[in-house]
Amino acid sequence: MGWEKTEYPGVYFRLLQSARHGIGKDYTISIRYQFTGKNHHEVVGRASEGNTPKQAFLLLSELKNNQKRGDGPVTLQEKRELEHTRKENERIEAEKLDKEGMTFSSLFEIYLVQQKTDEKKSWNDELILFKNWIEPVIGKLRLLDVAPIHLERIKANMKATGKRTGWGGLSARYISYALAVCRQVFNYGKRHDHFFGDNPTEKVKKPFADNRRMRFLTHEEAQILLDEISVHSVLTYRITLISLHCGLRFGEVAGLMWQDLNFQDDTMLIRNPKNGQTRVAFMTDAVKAMFLEMEPGKARDFVFQNAGKSDRMSQIPDSFMKAVNKIKLNDSIEDSKLKVVFHTCRHSFASWLVADGTDLFRVRELMGHKSIAMTARYSHLAPDTLRKAVKSMESSMSMGKVIPIRRAG
Repeated sequence: MGWEKTEYPGVYFRLLQSARHGIGKDYTISIRYQFTGKNHHEVVGRASEGNTPKQAFLLLSELKNNQKRGDGPVTLQEKRELEHTRKENERIEAEKLDKEGMTFSSLFEIYLVQQKTDEKKSWNDELILFKNWIEPVIGKLRLLDVAPIHLERIKANMKATGKRTGWGGLSARYISYALAVCRQVFNYGKRHDHFFGDNPTEKVKKPFADNRRMRFLTHEEAQILLDEISVHSVLTYRITLISLHCGLRFGEVAGLMWQDLNFQDDTMLIRNPKNGQTRVAFMTDAVKAMFLEMEPGKARDFVFQNAGKSDRMSQIPDSFMKAVNKIKLNDSIEDSKLKVVFHTCRHSFASWLVADGTDLFRVRELMGHKSIAMTARYSHLAPDTLRKAVKSMESSMSMGKVIPIRRAG
């Protein structure tokens, strides 16, 4: 039985007497084309093997385009040979890795793909850390050869860099972040059977870093700041008001969708926050009134968007720091932990709660802190409350008569 044309130019088929798989007649698909003045007729394969005339036509188009560009395989035979070579090289490389051990760079690439797949926001920051500091030291080393001394070298390199931040180089927090990335990659390797040794990061001491911001605004300072911002930017005013009144991080404000706002209960659903645990935040009357004066979007639209675009805000507007500088909140302040930044608004919210007598466990829930230790930094703001708690306990104790202590002799 001869070759017959299909609806696709250059693609032919030929019926076979019996099907190779399943019931019914099978057929073979082929393509015809010219190259260097010669006619080529090459069999693509059988329909029972998953081939279709449309796929064959796309293949033929690819070969013709390659001929025009002078790049890539120009015949089906050449394409198959290149594919065979690629698979063979992958097999050899896999055997080599299996025999010699996977390098840290190889595992990091696999880890990074997973970070992107899981839509982790930190993947780009981790890639920058890897390229600048981690890869030069341990990138080419086998996982089993990475030792604590190599991680100490990463620490030393980061500490010795020209940027001065008070710790003699890059900040202790940033160096800890680099070590954390190394730890996560090794742990990922252990979970997925790429690595079976001990995690060397467990034997490396993290540099001490106390980067907690201790500055908070008084109610008067907050109102002056809001008044100044409102003159220049309605958007910046709104996100600042939410952070001050509800304690939201910038990323949580930027991530708000209209479907997250419940005006019956005056609540906001905070999805995918920093600690990974979805929580509920509560609107003040001022925040609720602000939302109600806005033109609502669709359920899954972001409440706050980049100017002229429909995507979520990506960064804090410059108008915030311009207002801070205009009213001189940071004048004569050298310590970075005492400077006012956008996160100061969230910090002020927690500070006001504690100063008003709210217990730390409730503050922890409202702030979305992962542990009570993160909330404990505010305890010093309520000395009277703590003193009253002790006095209250004392008054409820039935001590009876106090027995004096007798001294020997």
